Amino acid sequence: MPPTVSVASFVFGVVFLLAALVGKDLKLVTVELPALGPGRRLLLGSFGLALTMFGLLDGQRLVVGSPISPSPVTSQALSIRTPSAAAIVATKMMPIATAGERVLPCLADVLETDRVILPMEAARRTDSKWGHGQPRVGVMAMQFEDPTGIRGGVKFATVASGAGVDILGVFDATCQPVTTYTNESNPTQPKDHPYAYETMRYQFGEVVYAADLGYGEGNGLISVRAQQVDP
Repeated sequence: MPPTVSVASFVFGVVFLLAALVGKDLKLVTVELPALGPGRRLLLGSFGLALTMFGLLDGQRLVVGSPISPSPVTSQALSIRTPSAAAIVATKMMPIATAGERVLPCLADVLETDRVILPMEAARRTDSKWGHGQPRVGVMAMQFEDPTGIRGGVKFATVASGAGVDILGVFDATCQPVTTYTNESNPTQPKDHPYAYETMRYQFGEVVYAADLGYGEGNGLISVRAQQVDP
């Protein structure tokens, strides 16, 4: 029973009891009852007592006896916040490091500030700038990744003139040397010594990436533009 019904029953029961006890004209707020005879007073008193007891007992049951069931919104929130046992096991079995957090061992000797990880996506070009204080003589590295994992990497050295770079090594995902790379922009130039912004093609298994290196916009950084291309 709604609480408002219990309250109304209790109020009207008290009013009827007062009217039965007084027996004369009774006016409480907006309720006005005429004088009653003995028979009507007894009937009204009994009805008032029944309403009063109903209001008291039903109200007590609502406050004490009825369990409060969670609303659908609360139940849904609890189900979202409480992970299942399967979810906990799956989380513990996940690898600690993602692909973007791993570095090939053959590139790990390069300073962190002088190496970059390039997340590659099909049909999208990846641009990046990294390093400190270029142009200068120093060893740099870039690592190619896609959603399946690491594909390979290139270690190269910058030169003080800023005219190009020296390719020190190209490696696959197991750090095995790769020789299937070419200077696409200038085939007559030795592939280990490309000039700045010349496009190099690096093949790692069935995947081929085209990339060019340069000294970016006079701000002392090495820039790279790389994209997956057809073999």
